[in-house]
Amino acid sequence: MTEIEKLTVLRDKLVARRRSLAESFQRVSPERLTGESITEIQNAIEAVNRAIEEETHTESSREAKRRAVPA
Repeated sequence: MTEIEKLTVLRDKLVARRRSLAESFQRVSPERLTGESITEIQNAIEAVNRAIEEETHTESSREAKRRAVPA
């Protein structure tokens, strides 16, 4: 499994957790809602997305270098 695949799996899990939290908030009294949990998960999702972008860029750079080197 590549790093991008691992990060994608992690992001999918985080998104599922965020959806679950949002759903659970529908059953909680408004006084208890702070949104901190969703904010933390959203920040993690965004961090994983940045990591995926970096890995994609790194792989693209490696591939370009391989093509530039004569065989």
